[in-house]
Amino acid sequence: MLRKRLGLDRSQKAELLREVASLAAWVVRQAEQGREIQARDAQNVEPLVHPALERVRARKARPVGQSLTLSDSEVERLTAVLERPFNPPAGLRAVLASLAKAGRHPPKLRWKKAVAA
Repeated sequence: MLRKRLGLDRSQKAELLREVASLAAWVVRQAEQGREIQARDAQNVEPLVHPALERVRARKARPVGQSLTLSDSEVERLTAVLERPFNPPAGLRAVLASLAKAGRHPPKLRWKKAVAA
């Protein structure tokens, strides 16, 4: 398991989360700076590929507010979608209404207490 590889005990879940978050933050910073992360051994080089890194690179390549160019078929599809009435089901309406409440707070996160072995 990853926890054992990082030298952590079973009860150190929060520490594991901090370690992994720290590694992920470093990887994202490298991607934002345009660097590619690679794994190397004696003869092979393998770049780190992940959809999250692709999103970071895409945001960097296309700044917010930059205009989009749509093809004719994309314009037709977008027009068709926007011309349809928006009539969500009752369940979706209830969820959207609850999200819009000013007094709404996210749920509290709780860790399960470790059972003594």
